[in-house]
Order: sequence, then structure tokens, then C-alpha cells
Amino acid sequence: MRKVLSNGHSYAVLKERELTVDFYAYGTLFVENLRLSLGANLTPISVSISRNLVTILYYGDRVWLTREILVNNGSYEERCLFVNRGNSEVTIEGKYDFSTPFSDILERDYPQFTLKRNFVRVRDKYVYRGIDGRVRGLEVVGEKFKFTLNENETLETKFLARAFVKGTFRIPTFKSADISFKMKCFDNERYQQVYLMAINDLKSLIVSIGGYPFPLAGLPDFGAVFGRDSIWTAFFLLDEYPEIAKGVLMTLSKLQGRTFNEKTEEEPGRIPHEFRFGELCQAGVIPFNPYYGSVDSTPLYVALAGEYLRKTQDNETIGEIKENLTNAVEWILRRLEEGEGYIRYNKTPLGLENQGWKDWKNSIPDETGRQVRHPVAVVEVQGYAYWALKQAAELELTDLDEKMLNKVAEDLKKRFNRDFWTGEYYGIALDGENNPARVVSSNMGHLLITGIVPRDRRKGVVERLFRSYMFSGWGIRTLSSREAAYNPFSYHNGSVWPHDNAIIAIGLFELGFYEEVKKLSSLIEACYRLGKIPELFSGLERLSPIPYANSPQAWSAAGILKLLELLKEVGV
Repeated sequence: MRKVLSNGHSYAVLKERELTVDFYAYGTLFVENLRLSLGANLTPISVSISRNLVTILYYGDRVWLTREILVNNGSYEERCLFVNRGNSEVTIEGKYDFSTPFSDILERDYPQFTLKRNFVRVRDKYVYRGIDGRVRGLEVVGEKFKFTLNENETLETKFLARAFVKGTFRIPTFKSADISFKMKCFDNERYQQVYLMAINDLKSLIVSIGGYPFPLAGLPDFGAVFGRDSIWTAFFLLDEYPEIAKGVLMTLSKLQGRTFNEKTEEEPGRIPHEFRFGELCQAGVIPFNPYYGSVDSTPLYVALAGEYLRKTQDNETIGEIKENLTNAVEWILRRLEEGEGYIRYNKTPLGLENQGWKDWKNSIPDETGRQVRHPVAVVEVQGYAYWALKQAAELELTDLDEKMLNKVAEDLKKRFNRDFWTGEYYGIALDGENNPARVVSSNMGHLLITGIVPRDRRKGVVERLFRSYMFSGWGIRTLSSREAAYNPFSYHNGSVWPHDNAIIAIGLFELGFYEEVKKLSSLIEACYRLGKIPELFSGLERLSPIPYANSPQAWSAAGILKLLELLKEVGV
């Protein structure tokens, strides 16, 4: 079992069974398999964790040890307090064993680009010059210790591993953020526990970038800037924490595409999918500096700006990014024109196979279970585009003509309801030849929030989402259990995602489907029983975790907070 500690751009992963630690900062693995070796016969008896502190208690015949592990912004630290409870002196000897790989965190996903690195050690510093021209280093203090403890004497040792990178990045590196979350009380004790889990998860993920709060996507695998994830997280938290939405809008505006780049899929006006600080990314070997392969981040960015303005009346902030919003809407218009009326995506050599939120291989399947042929027009993205265009027109978010934007939006709505509607539900996508993939998925549930679904089709969509092959009893599955590609333990083809259900819940609430919102209270129960709020869990009727699921995950935690808010509104 893994325990994750975080602070700013740094985090440590404790493998509880082995009591070894990996320490990451700036998208780099600085310390791997750190292990404390002790000469004394000490047995670990308990492990406890808070936001960025782990306490391990050891017991021996004569010596007791309290070992504290904490992460500060850029450093990994340990404090060991030894107590001699015996009636004679005892000699304590210890050593920290570890390796310093300096590897980019994404080398696990792209092993073909793994580098053989040679570092230099100068006294207490390990130094490595990367192929991106930046110097990465690790300063280590307290690797070894040896001392004698008299009867009833105590002594503390300290270990420090401080990571550093020399060089600048396109955006400032992360700093700790101070967000004061409101404490709420629930009559339902289980709701209270899940609420506290969500708050603690978000505290571990929200950082400061250039003075603005920003939610990292998740730990340990997604401790980076993700466009889509941060936008949905901000949207879920908008009612009570609008400053996070402002931070997301300002940060993503700085990363907005400026030119055309085939490798990174950058395009003018496009909002990025992902930005990483690691060596291979910064060197351009892996195209995440930033990577722009997302077709939903840009319309969602515009939609968030609109919802933020409605909530706060903060015309000053929207005025600051008006050029960015204009460029984003121009990207939407350009892609609609290039895609013959729809926003589509192709597969590039190093890019993602799919560019909606279900972005893994084969995550947009057809009726046979195979990946829909490119170029793909995925269903929910067309709804997001409609939503963004309507917001831009109604709230005058851009310098573009509002009547023109309204007309493009209404034409899209008409065309969409002709081509994606199968007669009973919306298919998951159109393939490269405009053939609909008649697959039942949670994707169509996202349409409820966008306004693109006509009144006479809403009930049918909602009923479909809650049929037994879609609703597991714990939440709405990503894919119907009747589909050929269904796998309840897959990433996107049958699992249950909290954020996915939260998006659907908002649409249900806004359209008055209150009984269906109540049914999603099962998601709160699921998180309580799992003891955490995961990225996803299995789509089985019997609640089952998925071992590789990330936790904490920002949009999962924020989505659960939003769902709790909606459940309170409908009287649960």
C-alpha cells in the first residue's frame, strides 16, 4: 500500500510494506528506494499519516524509536527520536540507503526514451546536467549516524534531501498554497467522513503558481498542470471557492497555444492538455512542454470563464484574459470548419490516441469493441463547444460578433442532434467517415450540462444512464456492460469515475431530475467503504477497488464535494 505526502511541487511515496520511499520534485525522481537500516533490533509497529507528515513507531527490547517523515517544498526530511528504556547504555548505528536516478517521471510510460545518466558527487551534493540544459541536484545531510544512549536518555537525528533545479520554465514552479476550506457538518456521519477526505485530498493538491491557486491533477502520477482536470476541479468548487477558478483561468492563459507545432499539437488559441517539468519533457523528447493534445480543454476553458463571470461579476479578470478567450473561441470556430461541422482529432506518433477525457487507447470503442476510426468526433466535446459559444455570445467574453457566435452554436446544435442521435440515445462518437458509433456510454451524460440536448430528449438520456447495464449500484459506468469493449476494471470502458458522475449530477440537478441525483448518493457510500476518494473504481455490482487508480485525485475530490452539495439541495 502506498502513502503519498506532498508540499508544493514535491511529493514522496512511502511503500508501507517495505518502508521504502521515493521522492519526486520538478517532475523528477530524485531519490528512489530510500531505506533506513538500523543496527539495533527495532520492529515497526504502526504507521500514521497526515497531509505531509508520516509517523512510524518502532519498538525494541531497550530502545524505542519515533520516526517522522515530512515533505517541504523542495525537500524530504526525517527526524528520528531514539529513547533508551533499558537499564544500561546502548549504541545506535544507522544508515540511509538510496539511489539518485534523476529520471523524468514519464520514463515509466515512455521506456524507449530512458537515459543512462551520470551524476557527479561533490561532498554532500549529487549533481546532474540534463539534456535540456538544466542542472538538477540533490543535497543530502545526515546519511549515517552512530551514537551511544545512556539509560533513559533520548537523542534526535535528522536526515535531509533537498532537490534543486537551476534554470527557468515557461511558468513558475509550484509553491505551497494556503486555501482555507470551510468546515461543514453533516447529520450523516459517513457523509462527514467523506467530506473530510475530500478536503484533505484537495489540500494536498492545490499549489500556488505565480501567486494563483491551482489544483494539480493527482498524486503520485499526475502531479502536474492538466488543463481539463483543473478546469473541472475549478468548476466543481466555483460556488464556494471562486479564487481557484480564477487561478486556473490565469495559469492556463499563460500556457495557451501561440503557433502551430505538429509534435506538441500546439495551435493558436488552444488550451494545453498537460505541462511537465521533467528533463525529457523540457528537452522536447516527450512532447509535454506543454502538450496540447486535448479537444475539450479549450471549450471548457471558455465555459469556465463564463460561469466564473456569472458567479463573481469579476469583469476585471475576464478583461485581462479577453484576448485569450477570443483566441480560444477562434480555435473552436476553426476546428468546427476544418472538421466539417464538428471538432475532431487524429492520432499523432507520440500523441494520445484519444483527446477527450477518455484519452487512453481504445477508450472510444465502436460496436465491435474496436477503437473508432480517426478522425474522431467524440460526443461530449460537441456539447462543450455549443456551451462555450453560447457563453461567449451571451456574456460578450470575446471581441467576436455575438450574433455570429449564436448562429454557429445553433447550427451546431441542429446538426449534432441529427447526426449523433441514434433514435434512443446519443452515440459515443462519429468516425472519420461520419458513421456514428452506436455505443452507450457516460459521455452523453455530460451533454445535460451544456444545453445542447432538446427538451424532448432529456428524459430518454437520463433513463438510459440509470438502466442496470449503465448504473452499477454505486455509480454510472463509463461504458454499458452490454458493449463489446466492456471491462469493469478497465480505465475507461466500464469503470466508475467520481468526477464523471459529478458532471452528470450537475446536469441532472439543473434540469430538475432530483430523484436521479439522489440515486448518486451511492457514490458517497462507495468512497466511505473504500476509505478514500479514488480516481476510479470498478464497474462491478460488488464494490471493488482498482489497484492502479490514483488517489488523491483533484477532480474526484472536488466532484465529491459538489455531489454532497447537490444531495443537500435535494434533501438527502
